[in-house]
Amino acid sequence: MTAQTKIRQWCDNDGRKLGWIAQQIPVASSSFSRWMTGRSVPSAVCRHRIADITGIEDLRLEEEWISAGDTA
Repeated sequence: MTAQTKIRQWCDNDGRKLGWIAQQIPVASSSFSRWMTGRSVPSAVCRHRIADITGIEDLRLEEEWISAGDTA
């Protein structure tokens, strides 16, 4: 399961919107959108912040944000 899927599930379970997480980091919604669509990977600082917010430790790992088909 990708980081993006884990975040979406967390939001569904917690009754939060994705934009709320972006505000808590804080980061521009456009940057958060690029992370959630797999167009870019958040910095280590932002990955750690997202993990702190959601309580999902795997989100700290860069490889969680890169799908198997990506070469980045």
